[in-house]
Amino acid sequence: MNSNNQSPNTFNLFLLRIYLIYAGFMFTITFLLGTPVVLLALILKYDKLALVVNHYWAYVFFFLVGIRLEVTKQSKVEKKSTYIFCANHFSFLDIAIMPVMPVPFKFVGKVSIAKVPLMGAIFKRFHITVDRAKLRDRYATYKKGIEALKSNCSLTIFPEGGIRSANPPQMESFKEGPFRMAIETGVSLVPVTLADNWHIFPDDGQFFFRRKKCRIVIHEPIDPSKYTMETLKEFQEDVKKIIQQELSRLNS
Repeated sequence: MNSNNQSPNTFNLFLLRIYLIYAGFMFTITFLLGTPVVLLALILKYDKLALVVNHYWAYVFFFLVGIRLEVTKQSKVEKKSTYIFCANHFSFLDIAIMPVMPVPFKFVGKVSIAKVPLMGAIFKRFHITVDRAKLRDRYATYKKGIEALKSNCSLTIFPEGGIRSANPPQMESFKEGPFRMAIETGVSLVPVTLADNWHIFPDDGQFFFRRKKCRIVIHEPIDPSKYTMETLKEFQEDVKKIIQQELSRLNS
């Protein structure tokens, strides 16, 4: 993946790697500090407590690593309502930034995340994992997502199905899952633009971490009632167009 940044010289490379180590240390420390509350939520079987902790953790983490968050809300997102948040996905940092959404939610993410020590076990317990290579698992994940939405629990889904783009900020095609869920349940879908994570922590194998303002745009919720399963592709393209236009504008 190309982050479209000039290659750093040796000294800058050293500093970027040191910054990455520091960010990793802060990630681990803040995660461990929040673990007792998450375990309490596990004991009480009160998932929302863990999801709320995750929300505040995101703000603490980005503050400690010196990255300023600029969150733009194009319309009011009701805290007591249920939504499906759909964002572009160019960086592993996207998973850390999405909890700043104003509504607690469950991720629908790859089963590989569950293999990460400690964090993976917590992720698997409180969120929904999917093995995209298995048709039966994809179907089971879809049903779990529907059940969560009907239980008034919001979801976050990366509709590209992972970090797939070889040319950010150009997105890849969208998977159908979140759009089918929205139509079936009537839950509003909220497009989200993550403009800068691919600059801050690019998925290019070089392990750089850059200090840069992080802009997040929470677009107006879309009522799925104007779409049907027959116009599913139109729904996908409309949402992709909203996010892509904002990505192009903010990265021009």
